Formats: sequence, structure tokens, C-alpha cells
Amino acid sequence: MKSVKNVVLFSILFFLAVGSACAAKNASVKTEVDSFDKHGNVNLKITGNLFSANDFGLGDIVSVKLGSFKFEAAIGKNYTDVDNGDYLVRINNQEVSLAINMGNLQQKSGAKIGDAVVITMKEKLGYLRTYQARLLKKSDRRADFTTDEVFANWRAVKAGKIAENRLYRSVNPIGGDSRAPYAADLLTKSNVNAIINLADNESSGASKMSFVPFYANLAGKNNVVFLNMGASYMDKVFSKKLNAALLFIANHQGPYLVHGKEGRIRTGFVCAVLEALCGATIEEMDEDYMLSYENLYGLKKSSTQYVAINKSVSEMFRDISGGKKVTNENVQSLAVTYLTKTVGLSSADLEKIKKHLQQ
Repeated sequence: MKSVKNVVLFSILFFLAVGSACAAKNASVKTEVDSFDKHGNVNLKITGNLFSANDFGLGDIVSVKLGSFKFEAAIGKNYTDVDNGDYLVRINNQEVSLAINMGNLQQKSGAKIGDAVVITMKEKLGYLRTYQARLLKKSDRRADFTTDEVFANWRAVKAGKIAENRLYRSVNPIGGDSRAPYAADLLTKSNVNAIINLADNESSGASKMSFVPFYANLAGKNNVVFLNMGASYMDKVFSKKLNAALLFIANHQGPYLVHGKEGRIRTGFVCAVLEALCGATIEEMDEDYMLSYENLYGLKKSSTQYVAINKSVSEMFRDISGGKKVTNENVQSLAVTYLTKTVGLSSADLEKIKKHLQQ
């Protein structure tokens, strides 16, 4: 009798498992475009709870139809859960959005508010192992970090021929989060003379910087530029704002601080371009870029997450050079070509920038 009960129980569990797998396999949800953010990410009219209730979850691979534009994407929480240029369905609390890591999906897809969106399961948990390897966790408690500099992701950029203490990077000193006061204090103690703010526009910057007199004082001297820059370095809008950022360096005396929100992605790209312009090796640029992940997330160089992310700089230069192989021998010339042909700077502009950074 006991044997029969076990067989029955096993059968029930088996069919439940098969039914669950089939349900997930056939999962589909229909919604529409609600809005866009400045990065070109597409926000959807569906909550995270409702999305999850339709059998979608982190680590799944899905097919997406956005209007007439179709693509496949992994489901994750952070943009860096996928490689540069890859598609992502991002769940951030109750917000569900469609994105391209370091790209502008709104521009690429031609999406409009109200466009129909259909998301269909392609492979349940098909991305889970990669997702888990890249999952980033960050503490916002100062006590969990060794120094104020590490907590604020504050440092001097030292790659290539950039002069000592000439170029700094950090989280947003006027960002209003737990790290901002530490970045503001380090800024006040520095000799920074000009700030490139990649995150705020003039209005949001003005409302925040009253709490940081040093920052406000520089802004009052027209020594701060507010760019409200997205993260898609392949966009024309990004190139236009990068042009403004670098002309600002060419026409202002340093030392300089470059920051976005975390000083990680946009700041990482801008600093990498400046480092390459000043003769840095790929290894130097990688080390500086990845230090943000060590500072903010405590990633160890031996971790699978570190290894997965540590190809970003080469990917960036490959992308901006039209797919060319990136080496220490050609990375400076690739940067010069990009800055003159795409960003629109002159050779004289580049010489002024190098002079201001290297002397």
C-alpha cells in the first residue's frame, strides 16, 4: 500500500513539474510602451508583480516584439547583467523596462509611446548561470568600506601620460545619496578647478549643489558643465554631449573632476577615451575602469563577475571604431579618429586637451 502511495505521489509531483515547465514555456504577456528615459530605455505599462505572475523571472530568455521591432533578451536587474550592446528586460522593483546595455533602444527600434509590446518565453532560466555570475550587490553603508575614497569611488586617474592629480573621478558629490557627502568632502579637500557633471542638467544640478558650497562656487564661476548624458556611446546625442564635455576641458584649467551618478559607466567611458588619447595601454584603462566595480561592489579580480565585466573597455573601442581589433599599438589612434570623425573635435582641440591633462 505504501508503495502505491509513493507511486501516486511521484506521479502527481511529476505532472505538476511538467505542467509548470510547460506553463513557463508558453508564458506570454501583452503590454504597451509607457515612457522613455534619457538613456533611451523603454518603460512598460506593467508592474513587476504582474510580470512575475505571468511566469517570467530573472535569468529567463525571452522573445520581445516592440511594435514591429523584434529581439531576444535576458531578464535581469542591472544593465551589466548582459554584455555591451545586448538587449535586456530589466526588472527594477515594480518597474519593467526594455533596454540595450550601453545603447539606446528607443532610437534603434523607433518605438513610440503606446506601441504594443509582446514578451514571450523562449528559454526558462536559460540565462540563469550567466546572470548569477554577474549579479552585483552593493552596500550603501560607509562602515562596510575601508576608506572614504573607496566608498565614494573617488580617485585620481593615473593612466598614460596624465599628470598626477590632474584628473579625478567619483560618484556624484551632489547626488543626495549616502555616498554623496563623502564625495563632496573629498572634493572640498581637493584642488579641483573644473567639474564635468555627466548626470544632471542645469536645473537639477542647481537644486542640489546648494548643499555643497565648494561645488556651487565652481558653478558660479562657470567652471561646471551639466550634460545630462545618457549611456549609449554610439548615439549622436551622446557624441554631441561628449563634444561639449571635452571642449570644456580644452577651454578650462584643471584639475578636473568627471562624475556621473556612480562614476562607473558614463564616467568610465569618458575617462577611457581621455586615457587613450594620452597614451594609456588597454591594461591601464581596464584597471581604472574595473576599480569602480572593486570599490562599489567589492568584486575580486579572481571572481567570475570580474572576468565577465572586464572586457568592457575593449568592447567600447571596438564599437566606436567600427569593429576593428583593439591593441595597445592602435588604441590611441582609434581614440583620435573617433574624437575627430564622430565627436567632431579638431586636432587643435585634442592638443589642448592633452596639454591640460599632461602638464
